[in-house]
Amino acid sequence: MAKPLIPLLQDLDDEINKLTSVHQNLYARIHNLEEENRNLRLELENTRALLRQSEIDAQFLTMSHRLAESPDTIISTRRRIARLIRTVDKCISMLKEE
Repeated sequence: MAKPLIPLLQDLDDEINKLTSVHQNLYARIHNLEEENRNLRLELENTRALLRQSEIDAQFLTMSHRLAESPDTIISTRRRIARLIRTVDKCISMLKEE
């Protein structure tokens, strides 16, 4: 025997409400995951930049230790290299202005 139409429609309405709720929850979860993904990508990019800078620093330190045998010589060599870099930067700036 078939169920009356009213209870069938109520059951259908209940299922639709459940599905709607699940749908809304899933969209909220997707939104949260996309936000988390964006934040993680930014954090990854910042970490990569920090890693690149650390690698440059490590190369600089390695080079400075190769250039000098004593700590005093290392300090003076670092200062000289820094001065040379500033001079090159100034030259580049002057060339850009022309």
